[in-house]
Amino acid sequence: MLKASSSTVTIAASMEAISLTNILGPVGALAFQNRQIDPQVAVLSGAYTGKAVTGADGVTTVEPDAAGNIVVFPFIDGGRPVGEKYRAPGKKFWQRKGGRKTFWNADCMDDPALEEGHKALIITEGEIDGLTAIDCGFHTTVSVPDGAPPVRDGEDPDQLDDAIPDDDSRGKFEFVYNNRHRIKRIKRFILAVDNDPPGRRLAAELVRRLGAARCSFLTYPEGCKDLNDVKMRHGPDAVVRVITEAKPYPVKGIYLLSDYPELDEPATYSTGWPDLDEYLRVWLGELMVVTGIPGHGKSTWTMNLCVNLARKHGWRVGVASFEIPTVPALRFKLRLAASGLGTKQWTRDDVAEADVFIQQHFVFIDADPTGEADDDMTLEWLLDRAADAVMRHSIKVLVIDPWNEVEHYRPKGESETQYINRALRQIRKFALRYGVLAIVVAHPTKELGKGGESRTPTLYDIEGSAAWYNKPDHGVVIDVPDPDLHETVVWVKKARFSWSGRKGDVTLEYLPETEGYRSLNGFAPLWKSTHGEQDYRTAKPPRSNSYQGKDQH
Repeated sequence: MLKASSSTVTIAASMEAISLTNILGPVGALAFQNRQIDPQVAVLSGAYTGKAVTGADGVTTVEPDAAGNIVVFPFIDGGRPVGEKYRAPGKKFWQRKGGRKTFWNADCMDDPALEEGHKALIITEGEIDGLTAIDCGFHTTVSVPDGAPPVRDGEDPDQLDDAIPDDDSRGKFEFVYNNRHRIKRIKRFILAVDNDPPGRRLAAELVRRLGAARCSFLTYPEGCKDLNDVKMRHGPDAVVRVITEAKPYPVKGIYLLSDYPELDEPATYSTGWPDLDEYLRVWLGELMVVTGIPGHGKSTWTMNLCVNLARKHGWRVGVASFEIPTVPALRFKLRLAASGLGTKQWTRDDVAEADVFIQQHFVFIDADPTGEADDDMTLEWLLDRAADAVMRHSIKVLVIDPWNEVEHYRPKGESETQYINRALRQIRKFALRYGVLAIVVAHPTKELGKGGESRTPTLYDIEGSAAWYNKPDHGVVIDVPDPDLHETVVWVKKARFSWSGRKGDVTLEYLPETEGYRSLNGFAPLWKSTHGEQDYRTAKPPRSNSYQGKDQH
């Protein structure tokens, strides 16, 4: 049996909130030795043993105790304690309530070698794996605070939406947001997560936030699921070999087939209109271009698509709409789409419910609504804000509407065609890097329709460049052949990949009361009403013969 006098390691606590000396007692030392981790390494990370103490108020806390059987992992950030994780016998884990969410061993992220690219930041799924890497000489190692998110039975962990579709500043990935300034400076990351579905899910979420270009993945020996398994089964040299042979996610250059991680075709998602899904299934990482003659409803259709995606898949949408003010004009359109009700049928509860839906699923990229900031809303500015929206709000869709309202600055000597090629390439790169559906709404050239010409526009009719056809993964044209019929034709003019649809057209019924759309065969997207949420196969939006006025789609 280990004795405190010979096997404990004592360090002075460097944390303001703890004034006494913390000790890693026999139980803790044995626990680390059983995982082939030097107890001294654990102590240098701040680990100690404690015992549960219940106060007079009935609240149980953990206090330092050399004879305790609870191993404590302090979370230190900026040299200060901001939280603690506890591990009791039987693999019971919990954390101190109210702590700041950050990486375990977060201060190592300030190592200049990370910013210079001489070292990579290793991110593990738990403190034991983190200590394993440190014990093997990789000191720039951190661990996520809460382990890996769960995966639903039967689902592919690489193709799921966010574990908790919440604001990253207070959600499952709050620890990433809280370290965003450090993360932006770091050149390389190695994702040393577990080789199981939750670990793959965690890796996918981290790659989406950190960017695939900076991330590498590990390949473990047969029968091992994490770094500590590798050390336990094969020794420290095997851990060093696994980490040093980390393979980058393919982003640029030339690679062998074995360099690529195992990836399936991207998951595709319903638009919310079953008839249209045969021709158009969206996917995360794509660029979609939407065009149409002014007044034919390209913006209205795009907003309805976004509401469908939010309702059906739980996605958040970032909207950069510079042509109309967010309040009241865009809010009005979103209220119509979210409620599925015309204004004459609105009650205060309907409006309030729609506003809650908008608050939960939409983020607006716009000039400062107070008028205090004077931002140049260039494409670079817009994409920087969109990247922040991915990290803070976990947006899955970015809408730029319309293209001509973005401030376009071209370097001297760059033609409009060259600029549009470069700009669309930037947007597509952003979509792939962050796993976002990027939608650009663009007007056709004013030459269309001159001389009495009347035809459905194509992507080549968008002013500036043939890149409007060449660059997007999906190209959509919204057309209204006869306004008196209240019918809108959705033309899918381009579907780059066969698994994401095919060329064709679908006619949708336009509903003036709600500025919404439904299939002519009766199919409609999910509608929210005072009767609750209905299945899209049977739901129909309320219709009224009392609609008066000019169509504004």
